[in-house]
Amino acid sequence: MPANKNALIRYKTIDRCLRNPYRRWTIDDLVEACSDALYDMEGIVKGVSLRTVQGDLQIMRSDKLGYNAPIEVYDKIYYRYADPDYSISDTPLNDDDCDLLLHAIKLLSGETANLEDVKEVLVQVRERLTILLIHE
Repeated sequence: MPANKNALIRYKTIDRCLRNPYRRWTIDDLVEACSDALYDMEGIVKGVSLRTVQGDLQIMRSDKLGYNAPIEVYDKIYYRYADPDYSISDTPLNDDDCDLLLHAIKLLSGETANLEDVKEVLVQVRERLTILLIHE
């Protein structure tokens, strides 16, 4: 999870930009898009630095937040996703995530959890995870 709301806004903005195949995005364009998004959503006038967006791109490329975004530079100046269908919003659960969620479900479904609403939600989550694991 991003460290703060502003980082999440920047990541989602960069993701939205890189998913747009009809526009070529330079680093300066991404800085401007992030600055505009922060102004629109949070009223932050200060803007975003080049270094911040470069760091965001590195974090998005890495496994640190689980994105592993296939961000590439082409024509030595433009950024895009190598996989045009990629989005940080569509990142699937990996096996470890599924195991952890199933373990949490078992713990929360035990005798100590007596809230019927919680159990009902846990059943739905378990069913969804089972479907996801079957279709892999």
